This record gives sequence, C-alpha cells and structure tokens, in this order.
Amino acid sequence: MSNWDLMMPGMGLTAIGITGVTIAYSGIAHTFIDGMHALTGLTLFLGLIFLAAGILEGGVSTSNKAKATTLVILGISFSFGLAALNFNSITTIPTFAGIMLIIAVPSIVIAYVTMKMPQYAKPVSIIFILAVGAAIASYVAFGLIGPSQYLVPPPAEEEIVPEEVPASTAPVFKISILKDSSMQGNPDYDPDMAQVPMGNVIEWTNDDTAAHTVTSAADAGATFDSSLISPGDTFRLDTAPLELAKHDYFCIVHPWMTASFELVEESGERLAEGATATDPNSVIPEQMPSETPVIPDEVQVPEEVPTEEPVEVPIEMPAEPAPTIPEEQVEEPVETETIVSIPAGSSLPGCESTDECFMPSSVTITTGNTVTWTNDDTAAHTVTSGIDVTPDGVFDSSLLPAGKTFSFKFESSGEYPYYCMVHPWMTGKVIVE
Repeated sequence: MSNWDLMMPGMGLTAIGITGVTIAYSGIAHTFIDGMHALTGLTLFLGLIFLAAGILEGGVSTSNKAKATTLVILGISFSFGLAALNFNSITTIPTFAGIMLIIAVPSIVIAYVTMKMPQYAKPVSIIFILAVGAAIASYVAFGLIGPSQYLVPPPAEEEIVPEEVPASTAPVFKISILKDSSMQGNPDYDPDMAQVPMGNVIEWTNDDTAAHTVTSAADAGATFDSSLISPGDTFRLDTAPLELAKHDYFCIVHPWMTASFELVEESGERLAEGATATDPNSVIPEQMPSETPVIPDEVQVPEEVPTEEPVEVPIEMPAEPAPTIPEEQVEEPVETETIVSIPAGSSLPGCESTDECFMPSSVTITTGNTVTWTNDDTAAHTVTSGIDVTPDGVFDSSLLPAGKTFSFKFESSGEYPYYCMVHPWMTGKVIVE
C-alpha cells in the first residue's frame, strides 16, 4: 500500500515547484529570477521523489486514492506546462521541457518493466543508457561540425563607434508645464499660446509632480509626441520640419490640458491663416505694401487719329425660338443636419449609467443627411465608428479639441454605433433609414 506520510509532502512540494518554475520561466516574476529558477526546480524534483517513494512503497498501489492523486498531479503538471509553453517569452522553456521528458520517459519505462517483467529490466536499462549516450554524442558532434555549429563561438564583431552628432545651435524657446496642472481647472502650460520663430527648438520642462505628454492635437500625435515626460524632465521639438502655422497640442494623460504655439517667420512677421512661407499673399493685409499706382510727372498723350465714317451693315434678326413646354419640376429632397452634443463632464466615468455621454445618445435620420457632433466638454474627444473599442473604418473624427465640431454624411441605411477612443465608456448610435 502507499505511504501517505511520504505522498502528502510530495504532493505539496511538487505543486509548489511546478507553480514556481512556471512563474519564473514565463517572465512574470522579475525579482531574483535566476534564484527562482534554481529554488523552484529543486523543490519540484524533491516533491517528485517524495511522491514517487510514497506511491511505489510496497509496490505499485492500485487504490483509488493513489490513482486520484496521480491524476491530480499529472493534470497540474500538464496544465502548467501547456500554459508555460503558450504564454512565455523565455526561449529556454522548450529545452527545460525536453530535459524533463528525457528523464521521465526512461524512468517510467524502466520502472514498469522492473515491476511487470523483472527479467527484462537489465537489458532495457542498458538499451536506454546506450541510446542516451548515442544521442548526446551525436548532439555534440553535429554541434561542432554541423552547419549551425552552436558550440563554436561566433567571430568577434568589430565595435562600431557611432559618430558624434554635433549639438544643435538653434535658439531654444522654453515652455513650462506648471505645477499642479494635472488638476482640472488649474493653469497648465506657460505660455499657453506662444509665438515661436521658425527654426527654433521648443523645450517643454515638466515642473509638475505628475507625468505629462506634449501631443499634437490635430492628428493625435502623428506630427509630434513626447510620450511620458517624468517630473523634472524635458522634451525638445525642432520646429524646422513643421509648417508655418498654428499647432495645437494637449496632454494624453490629462486631456483637459491644452495649449498651442504658432510658428512665425524669423523676421517676426506673422503669416496669414492658411498661407505658406513662399506664398506672396502670406503677409497679413495690414502689412501689405501700398498698391496705389505711381503716376510719372510727364505723360505723353498720343494725338487723335481721324476716324473714317462708319459704314452701315444690315443686321439680320434671328428667328424667334419655338416656345418650349416647361417640364414638371421635381422637388429635390432637402438635406437636414442633426446636432449631437458631447456634454461637459463626459470625460469622467459615470455618464454611461444615465446614457448621457452623447446628447442624444441615439439619433434616427434618413439617407443622405448629416450628423454634426459638437464638443461642449473641456477635454478632447473622438467620434469613432465601431463597437467594443474596435473601429470599423466608416468614420472617425480623430482628436476633437474642446469647442470643435465634426460632421459626417450618411449615404447608406443601417445602424452605426460609435464611441470615444480616449474615453471608451462614451458610446452612441446613429440609425439611418
């Protein structure tokens, strides 16, 4: 019969060892990782020894308790093994599993043969020992002379010293991320609206105790994005590749923090809205030069040339057109515009419980009409078609700053659910008939 005094600690040590090995090799634990490998592996092997000794004492037990215990341990082992193989990112897991199989399979076969057919135990053991020796010898030999040559160290690569990039000599325009700007309603960027000469480097310094970002608002970070700026750190932006225009930006972590900077020519002249530096109409109208023509002092007036008497030419009158029959006038459908408001406070969770994240949250229109969303909140939002935070590509407003609008004309009937990518609890629907 089985010895439960050995099986009970064996089960506990085996379960703890398997769990620890799986956690260590799957990369979940990053503290003392090498120590966990060794300790949990040793615990696993000790548990297996105690468990095997308890089950096999006095022969292989056929009791229901021993069978149930064996099935439980096998189930735990295979479950953790499959999870480790599927979800881990450590390349040594397959090697570890292979070594376990190399040890387990011969041990099980030899133990079974010893119990059932003891006369064949010695030759079977010799066969397994010779097979393992041949496998190890082949592995080492092919590793040394084979195509991969994994045991041969690779040739030393020459260290490439990167060329030193000269420090930028462009003037620096400094902007501060103010202290306590993470609290809604407090001042955030200083200056909030900056005029920066083209070619300068803008430097944002985070003087707050929370992390922030500097992200272009028009395209949600495609033009520039600082990622997270830790307290006390800075972010620099070279304005040379940017357009001479006004650039709005915000903090992704705290979307109510918004500001902008306007790139102007180095001479200080502002550009007209929508114009480029090479556009002759790019200077603001009040700075345009006077267009009053300059009249020279002496103007030579040509003498009058006598003209001949006009000759009368008979004019043929065109025939009167035949009267046309007016066609029946078909009344074209009148397009309508439906307004949906993004109300104040919708950036905070809770509006979904009262279905007031969009007002109204569900609208019904006819084909060919337009829906316009107005952002009446202080935070930036998006209007993105899709469901379960998965866009379907029908329409997308990109980032919509406070006070801005977005319109979309619906040409096909159906139901169009949408949501806000920044605040995914905000959902709505457009029904087109």
